[in-house]
Amino acid sequence: MSYQVVHSTFGRYRIRIPQLAHDSDFASKLKALVESLAFVTEVRINAQASSLIVSYQDDVCCTMALEKCVSCIQAVNCVEIPFTESLPEGEDLKPEVNQWKDLGFPVLSLTLALLAAPLELPPLILVLAIAGAATPWFNRAADSLLNQRQPNIDLLDSAWMTMQAVQGQFIAPSLKTALVEVRRTLRGNTTQTREELSLNLLNELDQYVWVEVDGDEKHVHISNLQEGDRTIIKSGEMILVDGIVLYGYGLIDSQNLTGSSTPVVCSQGHDIYASTILLEGELCVLVKRIGLNTRAGLAVVLAELAPVHDTKIGALQAEFVRNAILPTLALGGTIYLMTGNIGAAISPYQFDFGSGVPISISTTVLQALIYAVRHGIYIRSGGILEALAQIDAIVFDIDVLALDFPETMEAIAILQRQNIDIYLVSDASESMALDVATQLGIHPNQVCAEVPLTQKINLIRGLRHQGKTVAFVGDEEDDAIRLAHANVSIAFAKTSEIPYTTTDVVILEDDLRGVTHAIAIAKRAMEIIYENTATIVIPNLFMQIGGGMVLGVNPVYNVIVNNGTAFVAEFLNSSRPLFETNFLPPLRSSSQKINQGNIEEYSSSNCKALKQIELAKRLGVSSQSLTNKRLKPEFPIWTQAKDPEGIAWDFDPVAKCYRHSHV
Repeated sequence: MSYQVVHSTFGRYRIRIPQLAHDSDFASKLKALVESLAFVTEVRINAQASSLIVSYQDDVCCTMALEKCVSCIQAVNCVEIPFTESLPEGEDLKPEVNQWKDLGFPVLSLTLALLAAPLELPPLILVLAIAGAATPWFNRAADSLLNQRQPNIDLLDSAWMTMQAVQGQFIAPSLKTALVEVRRTLRGNTTQTREELSLNLLNELDQYVWVEVDGDEKHVHISNLQEGDRTIIKSGEMILVDGIVLYGYGLIDSQNLTGSSTPVVCSQGHDIYASTILLEGELCVLVKRIGLNTRAGLAVVLAELAPVHDTKIGALQAEFVRNAILPTLALGGTIYLMTGNIGAAISPYQFDFGSGVPISISTTVLQALIYAVRHGIYIRSGGILEALAQIDAIVFDIDVLALDFPETMEAIAILQRQNIDIYLVSDASESMALDVATQLGIHPNQVCAEVPLTQKINLIRGLRHQGKTVAFVGDEEDDAIRLAHANVSIAFAKTSEIPYTTTDVVILEDDLRGVTHAIAIAKRAMEIIYENTATIVIPNLFMQIGGGMVLGVNPVYNVIVNNGTAFVAEFLNSSRPLFETNFLPPLRSSSQKINQGNIEEYSSSNCKALKQIELAKRLGVSSQSLTNKRLKPEFPIWTQAKDPEGIAWDFDPVAKCYRHSHV
């Protein structure tokens, strides 16, 4: 992406991007991406001048601000920005973050509260210190009341701290401000570290590489690489592409991508991925994907955008909190009128359902999305991850089922053991579809063949009308209409470009187990979310109701339980690995379908390539016929007999297209 910084001042950048002059969709997406950055205060686009004007907070490092803006420019063509009406819960789900300097007042107030008795400090000093530390709570509560016309969770916290100070309980409110600010600071540091790692990786992936052309090696920028090129990787270098080893032998450190510290030996036919490091040896690699379309690049995109705030469970939790604020205030007032005990009356104000739960949700969801894409499965957002965990019916286009691979049978069997209903739709003859269903153990009543497109769409609609959560697995180009009617659309990446715009889940390898892996990851993520919710809710209920309202436990213990459970859920439970090592077997790569002896012929990028639907139309056959025959030895002769120009075709499992055969 071409861009130029034409002007910069403190807190403001003007960046010239030629594409802004003629591409309004690009401009809208870029504006949305840049506006999503936490430190950005204003974004303007001047299409006539091809300029992006970004204003940002004065306390943000100018270099970091520019790097973040540049990363948005680079990512805008690779991700889908949904311009639908945002959920009203979105703001409630975004966690507050701080820097270490924000701990000044909270630490001061806690120190004064602890020294108040031995130093006999005046209460006024302590009240002022606590008021200063609690100012962010007061400001957020006032802003919500005045601007949004509704109370928020900060109103309860503000009332609790005020009443504790009025009673002369100075340690509890000061401890609360300190612990909450520590959590927010740690959260901010974690976010900043993740963003810095993402930026560093983007910089690492934006380098020059050695490319083999007609036996010679040339030094070219990685942006000039194309699928099918050959790149030479030498000992000690970072691998910058996803690809297949054509020849050579090496030892690879994949810790940057998978987290595994055990080096992996690779040779001809093995897959290698961007961001890994070649420790020893030299490799010639056939390029499959580059930049943000690699596994590492997709992980950077997800880490930068953090599309985690569209889950239904998060929205319901935020709605529950908003609806519970006034009843909680009323409950406190009722308890005070009945008992005259202020401590018992304000104890319910400390329920931490409004911050700990949503933050642990977003942390877990983001970890799951990044884990999935590093293992070959791109999941677009947290809402899609949540829907995957609830799937109870899957409709397969029969063209995506490769019956000649055992992984297909294994995947269908796993889904059936999970009581997920399997349906097949096909343009092929009913007899062929029923034969496939028989091989897969699918009931004939769950096969829809030789019927109009509308009837296939009605199948998906009917399943959803029955209350089922439906996934459709098909071709992202041929099946766009059917993909749009399912709760979750799943497709396989057929080229070096990932189909972000039409598909919710993209399986990066040609292995049907990617569907079962995606569901397993989603279910595990939801299990952790439920564990976190229980970790926060149950101890808080016991402490605030049993301890604070009934037993009159010192409020300091309430604060410790409140923040301790949130800390465990957010930083310990949500950050642990989703699965034990090798729990999910690696997906079978397209390269494993290439014979070791003829791998060279698949690296040719000079011959004309056709997609499956294009070749089917050219030959006058069904797409399913190509799927059934494309890996058989006689396929080139069969296609040559049907081709109007007598051209023989062969299937390229790397690029998932059809090329001229040499028969």
